[in-house]
Amino acid sequence: MQKYSVNQHLIETLLTWVKSGEIAIQEIQRPFVWDIYKVKEFIQIK
Repeated sequence: MQKYSVNQHLIETLLTWVKSGEIAIQEIQRPFVWDIYKVKEFIQIK
């Protein structure tokens, strides 16, 4: 039985889900805060 699947979504869709509360960052990830420069390096918008 397959446990996981991979689905591709537009970043706009993911942001909408975060804003609506449909998806959220897990508790364990919250203490790790990146400054704006690290975020820009991670997500390079063209």
